Amino acid sequence: MTGALLSVRELSVEFGRGPAAERVVDEVTFDVRPGETFAIVGESGAGKSLTASAILGLLPDDAVVTSGSISLYGEEVLTATRSSVTRFRGSKIGMIFQNPLASLDPSFRIGSQLKEIIGLHRPAAGKRERHEIAETWLGNVGIDDAARVLSAYPHELSGGMRQRVMIALASLSGPALLIADEPTTALDAVVQKQILDLLRSVTGETGGSLLLITHDFGVVSYAADRVAVMKGGRIVEQDRRDRVLTAPADSYTRSLIQAVPEIGARFRLAERGLPRRLGQVAGDGPESTASEPRDEGSDAGTARPPLVTLRNVTKEFVVGGLGTGQRKRRFRAVGDVSLRVERGEVFGLIGESGSGKSTLSRLIGGLLRADSGEIVFDGRDIARLPKAELRRLRPRFQFVFQDATSSLNPRVPVGEQISRPLLRFGKAASRAAGRARAAEALDLVGLPSSYLHRYPHELSGGQRQRIGIARALALEPDLLILDEPTSALDVSTQANILNLLLDLREELDLTYLFIGHNLAIVEFLCDRVGVLEQGVLIETFRAEELSAAGRHPVTRALLDAVLPMRSTDESRGRTAAGKADP
Repeated sequence: MTGALLSVRELSVEFGRGPAAERVVDEVTFDVRPGETFAIVGESGAGKSLTASAILGLLPDDAVVTSGSISLYGEEVLTATRSSVTRFRGSKIGMIFQNPLASLDPSFRIGSQLKEIIGLHRPAAGKRERHEIAETWLGNVGIDDAARVLSAYPHELSGGMRQRVMIALASLSGPALLIADEPTTALDAVVQKQILDLLRSVTGETGGSLLLITHDFGVVSYAADRVAVMKGGRIVEQDRRDRVLTAPADSYTRSLIQAVPEIGARFRLAERGLPRRLGQVAGDGPESTASEPRDEGSDAGTARPPLVTLRNVTKEFVVGGLGTGQRKRRFRAVGDVSLRVERGEVFGLIGESGSGKSTLSRLIGGLLRADSGEIVFDGRDIARLPKAELRRLRPRFQFVFQDATSSLNPRVPVGEQISRPLLRFGKAASRAAGRARAAEALDLVGLPSSYLHRYPHELSGGQRQRIGIARALALEPDLLILDEPTSALDVSTQANILNLLLDLREELDLTYLFIGHNLAIVEFLCDRVGVLEQGVLIETFRAEELSAAGRHPVTRALLDAVLPMRSTDESRGRTAAGKADP
């Protein structure tokens, strides 16, 4: 297309060579116009990130471009020399990766990393000028305390703050095209919206374009001008955002949109006498039998005492001090929290990043010790238990973590990772018994016993998350602590995992503590919800009351930040006045 900033034509990428080669990107064609946001959406493995890697010349060693062309302002990228491609990166194309913690060097301060990039693009700039440029760009991406952030290491910043740093790193050279690969995946609704507004603002100021890679249709509806839907390496549909969202032409696109949870959907189903169940993508696998929703008119398990009771729980950390460039001080992560989790219910915790959700879950799970207060699990105060007794109790409360990849050992087969805890806690008398129990756990989460011999890298994201659930279930816990277990998954895989959790809850009489930032998922899965702000529990309510009038302003702010499935620029509140679909 004439006038396109980026033009991709019939791009094909394969892994391997010869008859055994596997085509992972199949004749992909699209254009990104000057000043627009173009989104590529699809499930994991659709080829989205590989397409972006080909544009940047960052394909893995075993991946080969077999056909097609990629041109930026008419200059061919695929046939360019190595030095030319290096020149493209940063000066013409900037990349924002999905996981900023993995993209930033953990051994260097943020200031050093910013100044290194500035030096590459402005070699004549002196030390003072580089420092001033770094401070200016941190200000440009909405970081007020630039001096603190420049002296901090990546692990000392929140997820939203790290993503802002990544945007500054990618934008400071003024590239014509920014590629953002799942830039908001692990962020809460408020920060997610801030990051998307920031990306639009940065590209608006530079006059550049944004290529947005995502599996979140809320992000697409809020930020994109045009959309391409990918499946199995091919683009199955490409059109203006409003047409794709309101009148999708392809059945696959329709099934993806149907799998997106929406606030209020669960209770609309209940009113029609239908079971709680998220839609599945065609061909994604057999649909399990739906379980009826619990009686929402009364508290779950009122005939039994609560499984977990917190009374005035407080936890502080020491931050700053030697080597950090900051004064040593005490930071209160959880402050005087009291709550109960009934047996058999799903209790949800919501709040912005840094509100204390994960710290509170680790206190309940015995991974951290409270400074004060009581944490009573089935009648025993685990905050005061000796380590030996806590260890014996630990199988009864298990975690399923957000990042299934990093929570599994890449060097150990799946079966051994499930059976090792069984042997350690005396739940299996021998290795053979442990493997048999591991196979039973895989069956519970819908995976065949052949997966016992697989390594994590041989599994998809959804399969790895099922392995994490199976490992927790093998110990026969009473409480599962689910810390953002679906935030990194595409919509269809997410739907399958949520439906699985509902089925397991009914089948095994489990209790869940669910930590989430997607309010539609929290409402769909949970019976009651608690809201945290700066470590303080500000309110609790039943899930169907999430959108009710009279909610606390913090809860209302979280609701207002939700990115709904809308199709007009007016409804999604574009900051660039007058900008319309081309």
